[in-house]
Amino acid sequence: MKIRAFFTKKKIIFGTIIILIVGFIGFQIYKSKNDTSNIIVDNVKRQDLKQTVLATGEVVSSIDLSLSFKVSGIVNSIKIKVGDKIRQGTVLANLEQRDQLASLTSARGSLALAEANYQKVLAGATTEDIAVSQEAVNTAKINLENIKQAQDTAVNNALSTLLNTGLVLEENNNIGTLVTVTLSGAYNSSIEGQYIIRPYSSSGGTRLSITGLENYEAVFNSNTLIPLGSRGLYMQFSSSNLNGIDYWVVNIPNKKAANYVTYYNAYKTALETRKSSVDSAQAAYDQAVVNLNLKKSQARPVDLAVYQAQITSAQGQVQAALSQLENTIIRAPSNGTITKVDIKVGELATALSEAMILQDVESLHLEANISEANISALKPGQSIEVTYDSQSPDDIFQSKVQYIDPASTVVSGVVNYKVTASLENVNTNIKPGMTANMTILTDEKKGVLAIPQRAVSVKNGKKYAKLITDPKSKTFKEVEISTGLEADGGLVEVLAGLNENDSVVSYIKTK
Repeated sequence: MKIRAFFTKKKIIFGTIIILIVGFIGFQIYKSKNDTSNIIVDNVKRQDLKQTVLATGEVVSSIDLSLSFKVSGIVNSIKIKVGDKIRQGTVLANLEQRDQLASLTSARGSLALAEANYQKVLAGATTEDIAVSQEAVNTAKINLENIKQAQDTAVNNALSTLLNTGLVLEENNNIGTLVTVTLSGAYNSSIEGQYIIRPYSSSGGTRLSITGLENYEAVFNSNTLIPLGSRGLYMQFSSSNLNGIDYWVVNIPNKKAANYVTYYNAYKTALETRKSSVDSAQAAYDQAVVNLNLKKSQARPVDLAVYQAQITSAQGQVQAALSQLENTIIRAPSNGTITKVDIKVGELATALSEAMILQDVESLHLEANISEANISALKPGQSIEVTYDSQSPDDIFQSKVQYIDPASTVVSGVVNYKVTASLENVNTNIKPGMTANMTILTDEKKGVLAIPQRAVSVKNGKKYAKLITDPKSKTFKEVEISTGLEADGGLVEVLAGLNENDSVVSYIKTK
């Protein structure tokens, strides 16, 4: 009864459930240990490996030139059309050239004149030339003398006016006098100074002592002209009563005169005018003498050098004019084909704006930008397989890497390097600007052991693979390996650690 009571209905059900759960878990553990479907295995195979870099490039002409005028102007003529094949030096178009042609004609005239002058000097002067030069000397000499005489007269007149302006006898007396002294005549000397007139009594009557500019004595007479020295001035006294008179002074020039400054400036101007006029006439005379001597002498090397320099200068003017004319012309800088014309006759062409494009459509190459992540694998001479968007994908063309730019180019924020590749066996359907799909072979190895890249793991700087030890249960162990070329298709070369036909775990699925 006790046992039966223990095994109640509820306890029996609960126990059964526990037994079922424990059994299910045990079954799953057993199944998990023996289930190998989640392990993917690959064999170590001997095969050919290739490593490539993919790039999208463009067909480019080896000659791709944008041609333009160097100056602005009205287009006068266009001598080609799109598709024309032209040779180097061919005139393709030109602007109106009237101004440039006129400048060229003038420059050529200057050159001809310089060359004629050189030949003239080289040949020497004729008798007639010498006679003309002698006459020029005579004329210049007469002109110099006339100018000197005229200017000397003008200076003397200005000085005379200055020295005679406002001349007076300034009285110096102690008690005053009623005597009036009149000064007349004209001072005819250029010497400046003063006259001092002192009256004194003598046995023969009153006399005048004159000192200063001149020293002499005169007999005093009233109402009579008395010479003041010998230079053109006279004195006349209104009375004979000279009591209290100390002396009189005549200052030449009279700097107190109202017009003194005016006449002084006029005198200075006359001096300056004389100097400049005489200097100019003297220079003309000296040059006439030099010219005469040159006419009489043989041409010296230094003289010839002057005229040779004039020729050189004139030649430079001709070259400049030719350059200006050439700026109105577009010439073909090389052989090629015109692929674009962007100007019309009669329109205004702007300097340095693209007018036409010249390309060599028979000499093409490829250009592509390769990212910095791949550029280190590229080098000149590597083979390239090329397909074109404009051609069938089955049409594969061969190419080779020719050149890798050492300088980078940033495209959309990514550092790239431009790679130039050849085009071989190109058909006429390949044209500049077409898109090229490039597969660049950077490395290859034939008949080497290889496994999928995903079968390799890295720990502590070493590489490992999971080698299958029991193919049935797919049990494995990790072995250290050495790898080589990382090839296309996710394959990697095995250098050591595995043998051909070994099986490795390449992937383990997780639930």
